[in-house]
Amino acid sequence: METKCRKNKARPRYDDVFKERAVYLVVAQGRPCSEVAQELGVCISTLHSWIKAVEEGPSCAAGRCHHTLRRLQNLQAENKALRKQVAEKDAAIDILKKSVCILSRP
Repeated sequence: METKCRKNKARPRYDDVFKERAVYLVVAQGRPCSEVAQELGVCISTLHSWIKAVEEGPSCAAGRCHHTLRRLQNLQAENKALRKQVAEKDAAIDILKKSVCILSRP
């Protein structure tokens, strides 16, 4: 179900943070536009226009949001890789500790 736009009423003004969060929910989290629009109470065409503005490039305020989302995704991927490396090194350290205990026994 799509959220329909209000006709003949004053359009609500949304601040940049609200727009960035709405775009984040669709782009970064992969949620459907219709679901996000209904949840936030915005017109689905408005949400599509915010996403389109982000995709067009960093020339507009929404473009900064897109850049931020990309940076966030890159940092999350890097964080995941670093956590994996730490886990592998911890496992190797545990193996070495156990081998030292075994070899140090008389």
